[in-house]
Amino acid sequence: MVDDQRQEEPGAERSGADEPSAGSGAPSDSAGGESFKGGEAGSGGESEEISMDLGRWIVEGWRHIRDDLIGYVIAALIFVAINLVALKIHAVIWLAIAGPMKAGFFLMTSNHMRTGRPLIGDLFQAFNKYIVATLAMLVMTVFIGAGYLFCFIPGLFLQGIYFFTFLFIVDRGLDFWEAMEASRKQASRDYLEFALFALVLFVINCAGLLFFGIGLLITIPLSFAAVTCAYRDLVGLADEPAIRSAVVPPESPAGPSTGPEYPTIVE
Repeated sequence: MVDDQRQEEPGAERSGADEPSAGSGAPSDSAGGESFKGGEAGSGGESEEISMDLGRWIVEGWRHIRDDLIGYVIAALIFVAINLVALKIHAVIWLAIAGPMKAGFFLMTSNHMRTGRPLIGDLFQAFNKYIVATLAMLVMTVFIGAGYLFCFIPGLFLQGIYFFTFLFIVDRGLDFWEAMEASRKQASRDYLEFALFALVLFVINCAGLLFFGIGLLITIPLSFAAVTCAYRDLVGLADEPAIRSAVVPPESPAGPSTGPEYPTIVE
């Protein structure tokens, strides 16, 4: 009996130590950003000194979307079409849907990184966090827009500072202001590098405007993937995201699988 109990303990420890549930459901622990800094919440358990490598993130982002290029192009086409239609109707309509759509693209990309299975349906899953994502989009639009109005450079810095906001919402379940603060604290590693990252992605998307904007169907997913790669390295993807994926496969008849491709998600 003692041996049986000892054999069960590691499993119990693993389920109890599934810390991402704290990341996805306990904003108060995450708001300070302490559990996210460096390798403490990172995927590799490395030290806090994680080097900023913009080139590697962009290359890895390309390799990532290349695995399912058609799926990402379709997702980008849907994303662009919905945003353009909303913007054509009215700027307020665009603000009402842009946040959840952007958060949904990050959810789709991070779930693909987490499980290896991209699902276009994840593009709309962030509407489950509609108020949080919309408030984040509204506040960020005001801050970043003001930065670009005063001068291009402050806008770039603010863009880089809030890169991870939507990822903290969909991956860790933070409220909009807590997510913005957590993103800012990650950017405080090197504000200049994050601003440079924003500039590089801006140039890449400007290049995507060539050929009647068709290139955006590649550069938009590339931008989301590159930022998600940076988040994965600097923060670490949660084992279980805060928003349920579009599809969660049923358990096998023999019982729960030991390594589900899509983890069961608890909001």
